Amino acid sequence: MHTINDFKRVTEREYALSTDSLNLLYYDLPQYFDDCYHSYDSPRLCTILTGTKEVKVNQSDSFQYDRTEFVLLPPNATVHMSMPSSTKALVYEFSDQLIDGVVQQVVDNLEVDSAQYIDCNSFSHNKINNRLGELHQRMQQIVAGNDTNMRFLLNLTCQEVVYELLRKQSCHSILYQAKNHPINQAIRLMKSSHHQSISEIAEEVGLSLSNFSQKFKAVTESTPKDYVRQLRLQRSQKLLETLSVTDAAMEVGYDNISHYIRLFKMEFGVTPKQYQLQYQIRA
Repeated sequence: MHTINDFKRVTEREYALSTDSLNLLYYDLPQYFDDCYHSYDSPRLCTILTGTKEVKVNQSDSFQYDRTEFVLLPPNATVHMSMPSSTKALVYEFSDQLIDGVVQQVVDNLEVDSAQYIDCNSFSHNKINNRLGELHQRMQQIVAGNDTNMRFLLNLTCQEVVYELLRKQSCHSILYQAKNHPINQAIRLMKSSHHQSISEIAEEVGLSLSNFSQKFKAVTESTPKDYVRQLRLQRSQKLLETLSVTDAAMEVGYDNISHYIRLFKMEFGVTPKQYQLQYQIRA
């Protein structure tokens, strides 16, 4: 599993251990490291393997936590983070499909209030109980074992992790309700369709264009236009693994190939052709 030494989104995309259900991110950060961290468009379960973090989530009061605790972040959270000591951390980024699949199977049997309102900036800071600790340890063992079916085993175990979180009211509210926030609904629409205009998406989530743009920027720290551009470039990055640069650009709606190459390099630090060469070497 690759080690991540900073909070850059490009680094996370490149070095995450990814399955159909989640991304696992392993951070190794030096003492006095200080930076802003983002959960982007998915809930993240933040755990510590060694060391301590001092964090401030979405303008909350500052607090410290260690390996006996976890923090569950809602989508699009902003965290100011510093390391009083050298710290190793494992972060779980859950997909909508994973959460929906678990919720559909167990929601009727959970002793929590599904109707309880939660602010989209809320987060959960809790002790790791025995069962969650066992599952957390199991995930690390699966990664270390490097089994042929590692991703299947990670998906299976992570379903149990989500189930344990759903049993806690504060975590249930974040996982179950976060997707119903209009901005998170808009993000899912942006991901599922590359043909809807920003105004059409705003209308579908029940907001005026100006109100939507304002709320979107407040939650994601990005304009809707910039966010859609990033999604298109990310999709093209995946397509470059099998398509030519021209075909990948055309597939995501860029007719001007030179413009596409310029945007791609600004986003990822390399040209599309350089990315293809890097991918071929890794493969």
